[in-house]
Amino acid sequence: MYRLLIVDDEERARTGIRMLIDWAAHGIEIVGEARDGAEALEIMEGTSVDILLTDIRMPVMDGLELIEHAAKSFPSTKCIIMSGYDEFSYAQKAMAAGAVDYLLKPSRRQEILDLVLKITDDIAKQRQEDERLEGLRNGFRESFPFLKEYALNRLVMTENPPLERLLNNLKLSDISFPLPFFGALVVKIDDFHLVQQKYGSVDIELYKYALKNIAEETFIPICHSTAFEDNDDIVLLMNAEEWLDTKLLLPYAEAVQHNAMRFLPFTVSIGIGSFDRSIRHFRVSFLEAQKALNARFYEGDSKITDYLEAAEEEDFTQTSYPLENERAVLQAIGKGDEHAIRASLQDFLTSLKPESSSKESVTNSIYALYFALYRDCIERNVNVNEVFGSGLDEIPRMMTRSSLEHIMATLTETALTIADQLSVRKNGNKLFESILAYVQEHFRLDISRESVAREVYVTPGYISYLFKQQLQTSFIEYLHRIRIEYASRLLRDPSLRISDIAHESGYQDEKYFFQVFKKYSGMTPTQYRNNL
Repeated sequence: MYRLLIVDDEERARTGIRMLIDWAAHGIEIVGEARDGAEALEIMEGTSVDILLTDIRMPVMDGLELIEHAAKSFPSTKCIIMSGYDEFSYAQKAMAAGAVDYLLKPSRRQEILDLVLKITDDIAKQRQEDERLEGLRNGFRESFPFLKEYALNRLVMTENPPLERLLNNLKLSDISFPLPFFGALVVKIDDFHLVQQKYGSVDIELYKYALKNIAEETFIPICHSTAFEDNDDIVLLMNAEEWLDTKLLLPYAEAVQHNAMRFLPFTVSIGIGSFDRSIRHFRVSFLEAQKALNARFYEGDSKITDYLEAAEEEDFTQTSYPLENERAVLQAIGKGDEHAIRASLQDFLTSLKPESSSKESVTNSIYALYFALYRDCIERNVNVNEVFGSGLDEIPRMMTRSSLEHIMATLTETALTIADQLSVRKNGNKLFESILAYVQEHFRLDISRESVAREVYVTPGYISYLFKQQLQTSFIEYLHRIRIEYASRLLRDPSLRISDIAHESGYQDEKYFFQVFKKYSGMTPTQYRNNL
């Protein structure tokens, strides 16, 4: 049941909304009516309201103020504003204040019902999502995550782990490995760096917890399994009655991928290790699974590879750094040609031979190109903070946790940003040159920052910015200096009157001309002429 509150200062309007629609038949209960915003807030303080349907123009407290209060005090309440055509600007303000939709008055009965039902659908979806997340939170709290994760991590990551102590700790979480064969696989969140930027840290932890559950439950038919986290990857340890090969494991790995896509907002890639009889083989199998993922790094997202494929590709080519391709990238950026930038970056990647090179070799070369871009920005006086943020520290982390496709997309975006900044600066220089030329040609006239701005089609503020950036002075200071230099030359001719020189130099007020001349030359025009 959804709870609706009607707010309108006209009783006839309230009655019509209440009586002309069979709200109960659609699972909606009208919990109250109010004549203005103040009455509505009193009702909301004592009664839960899902949907607030309110007019704009009302005494005491109007609809806009009501929506602002509701957004702060009752954020889960969805607000619908009702307004006439002549009040459309108010409806826009209401949307900005927190209303989710609006109705134009007069509204037909079906229009009101359709919009309210649309809002109830949104509320239902939000409730389902809240319930799902709450279920994940409860499951997370009820487990023993820290003890379990620590023990499993040491069991796999340590060369000679204290097996007896670790296995005893795992029994506290009802985890044991009673069967004779042991193996592992690694589930990697594709483009984790991008996913991490998109979602908050709490949601990320919940998603990883859900991914562990998906992996464990998927493999129940063929083995005992338990999952833990390693550097944001999910490691699944499998304990089986018999030796399992990739052919048998592949359908279950594909099911993990399918369920991750179905229930979580990202895709995953999976590396599969081998099986053997010793529990110490967990570490060997884990390293094989990691190597399998890295061996097919160039293939992108949603891949499944196994230890045999990694072994076939172990003879990686160690390519030298393509310095000529780096120069081509920098030249394309300098020219500002987007097509050339994209083509040169693709040539750079091709020269790295990612299909036959190790992940480490490829990412090291890309990081070196990032450093070359950083250095180029410094040499060209481009603001590196606007391009790279706080610096290059985040880039290695991004490359470690991202696919090659995402790494290259980010690199391309960086290169295009640098080119844009260079282009803006070049255009700014050309514009500034035209501004200086205009001032030098028309300084004898009554010009100002505003009149010059109109001539070159920019704002007065931008002209001030350019003078400050290029000459470290203001527009008016520059104009005075041009005029005073010109007046100084005219003063050399004793036949010219000083009042005429003032007008000829752009000053209509002779007294003001004396003040400005003394400020910039240290003496009055008369003193300057006498000294000559």
